Amino acid sequence: MGNKKSCGLVLLCAGALVLACGLKGQAAASAGTYVPLPQPGYGLYYQDSAGAPNVASRWGYNDGWEDGRHDRNHGETAKVEDKERYTMPPEHGVHAGMTRDQYIKVYQQAYRHGYEHGSRL
Repeated sequence: MGNKKSCGLVLLCAGALVLACGLKGQAAASAGTYVPLPQPGYGLYYQDSAGAPNVASRWGYNDGWEDGRHDRNHGETAKVEDKERYTMPPEHGVHAGMTRDQYIKVYQQAYRHGYEHGSRL
């Protein structure tokens, strides 16, 4: 019984640490701006950190991943170029240091990668 309690405590502490690090990284992006944690496969294309996330690539990949997973799970097939969030990227808060056109370009590239991974895995 002691081992189960120890394992539970270790998992609880590890979870709290992951949560604290993730929240710290999201807060560093911009005060009041939520940035999603990287989805599987994100690190194959992007090397930003939790402390300084690339908002456009994080959101693009995240949105593409979600749409790709949805299409895969529902047996739908669509071209990335036909997806609404690809053609009209949503505003996801502040994207400091980038024009809207630059944001769209980075977002769409990341969306394409996220969609490809989400629809395959």
